[in-house]
Amino acid sequence: MQVRHFIETDDFTKEEYLEMLKVIKTLKEAEYKGIRLPLLKDQSLGMMFDQPSTRTRVSFEAGMTQLGGHALYLETKTLHCGEDRETIKDTAEVLSGMCDAIEIRTESQDTIIELAKWATVPVFSGMSSKCMHPTQALCDLFTMTEYLPADKKIEDIVYMFIGDNSVLGDNIGGVCRTEARLLSKMGVTFISCAPKEAEMAPEDVAYCKAEMEKSGGKFIQTNDPYEYIDQVDFIATDAWWYHGSDHLKDKKIATFFPKYSINAELLSKAKPSIKVMHNLPGNRGYEISDEVWDGPNSILIPQAENRLHTEKGLLVYFMYPLLKEKEKLHKEEEIAKYTKEVEALVLK
Repeated sequence: MQVRHFIETDDFTKEEYLEMLKVIKTLKEAEYKGIRLPLLKDQSLGMMFDQPSTRTRVSFEAGMTQLGGHALYLETKTLHCGEDRETIKDTAEVLSGMCDAIEIRTESQDTIIELAKWATVPVFSGMSSKCMHPTQALCDLFTMTEYLPADKKIEDIVYMFIGDNSVLGDNIGGVCRTEARLLSKMGVTFISCAPKEAEMAPEDVAYCKAEMEKSGGKFIQTNDPYEYIDQVDFIATDAWWYHGSDHLKDKKIATFFPKYSINAELLSKAKPSIKVMHNLPGNRGYEISDEVWDGPNSILIPQAENRLHTEKGLLVYFMYPLLKEKEKLHKEEEIAKYTKEVEALVLK
């Protein structure tokens, strides 16, 4: 069976994403009934991180445990990989021989692609800072499906991403970029709201528009948060500055605040049912005002929890078929044979 990786949202079809959503939903429903399925019993996940992480690390590690497997937290500074050290190729091949899958969070998307090129086990992207955060994008889509009115479909969603929407220059709009590219496949109306200097990169806009021609979605770009707010079902934002970019704080505040902040004044012009999202961590009082952050329209905490269910769904979707394929090769007589041989050697 072919090994597949989850590193780019572009790699999958709408139908495949709908399948993933069903797996996530099923595992979450089971968890809420106190049922944990040991689908990945005895499987190991190597988790490579060269950046701080709360939701990504905990969701993958806890998710693997709840599925009966084991996760190894591997800070890259404690590994023999990196600049002027062991190559990514060697690291991929070594970890593939010891683990059943690899998760990686690192600065460079090229590093993740290189790792997946040489790995013989599934590779999951835990984020490449400015480029791609596919697990977050899928989590946010799943979260929206939970809060959709009963009479609405995914294709009916109107979604606004407000704030830092670009990956160019000093901007850190990787989450916006990833979500736009995923949601464009799903037929969603995506509104990119940002000041001129933080608009989505032209190549991403072109990609989204091309995908939306096939899916029936719609791409809208605006510099005015109020222009379409009365049509929006979900409004989302991301951190304007982040670890490693604290020196940009003053510049970001000057660019985005208060015009691109999600606050009570903005929500007063929206539908009462609008839901507020943030992938976190966030800068309270800036991207979202405190009263909205903790208010009735906020789904920030359920959204964060859904990272766990999303990661479990992804782990099962990509790892379980491989595990079942291997199990087909196991014969009871072979298991008994090797057990007997080992026992003869160690039970003296």
